This record gives sequence, structure tokens and C-alpha cells, in this order.
Amino acid sequence: MAINSFKAGESISAGDAVALNSSGLLFKANALELDTASVVGVALDAGSAGALIRVNADAIYSGGSGYNPGEYRYLSLLASGVNVNYSAWASGLALTAYEGAYLSIVGRAITSTKLEVETSRPLFVNNPTSVFLLESSAGAILDAMLQEDGSTIDLETA
Repeated sequence: MAINSFKAGESISAGDAVALNSSGLLFKANALELDTASVVGVALDAGSAGALIRVNADAIYSGGSGYNPGEYRYLSLLASGVNVNYSAWASGLALTAYEGAYLSIVGRAITSTKLEVETSRPLFVNNPTSVFLLESSAGAILDAMLQEDGSTIDLETA
């Protein structure tokens, strides 16, 4: 069982997937940048900035819920510190206009409430549904494309 202690750089809750910054402070991990997606483990304690937090780096974490035994749990890109299944991660990426995000394994569910913490090196995944906005676009949903000569192409809608 690998339990490490780190000083928190922000408020941390028990069960949060956490990462270290370059100063060695603990923060809730998020999937948007390599450094913040490099999960070091799951917080065992809650505490505010400056508190000493114990982190489960490679053992069974008890206290989760809604896990499906055998499925991998990944660092969410929509909520810092949260672990989700792959389907939720992929649909979360599709909902954003980000170029991509880091897919980072937090662990594998062994029961509906227990997670075997098995962190991995984050892998950058390009967003296959990302869109580009034109000068005349007001949002992420496009109904036409403007060509260089000023004419438009109507796009099909589903």
C-alpha cells in the first residue's frame, strides 16, 4: 500500500483525483494540460490550502460510488478531481470546443464502491467533434460555411 502525504495548494475533498504542481503542492487534477492530468493518486483526506493531505497512490480506495466492477475510471475533463468511465469522458470531450484533452487513468473499479488506484501517463486525444468558428458565427453550432469569395455553403443538418 502506497500512501503519501502532500501539502494542499487548494481545498481538496476525500476521493478527489489529485496532481502535484511544480512547487510540490497538491491540486485537484484536470485533463486539460499534461501537468495537471498527471494524477498521483486519490486523496484520502479533505483539507484546505496548506493542510497535509494523505494520498492513495497505488492501493484500493474505498469510498467511491456508482462504479461498474472491471471498468477503468478516467480523469474527467469537465470537473477537476472527478473520475468517470470512458463513455462519460468521451461524451464530455465531444461537448467542448477544446482541441483535445488528456486521457488519464485513475484506476480500475473492483466493486461498486472500491477503486484499485492504478495511475498512468496521460495520453493526449484530439477532439474529433471540435468545430471552428467563423467571423459571423455566434456559437458552436454552424449552419453554413462562408467561402473566401463571400458565397455560402449550406450545411446539412441531422
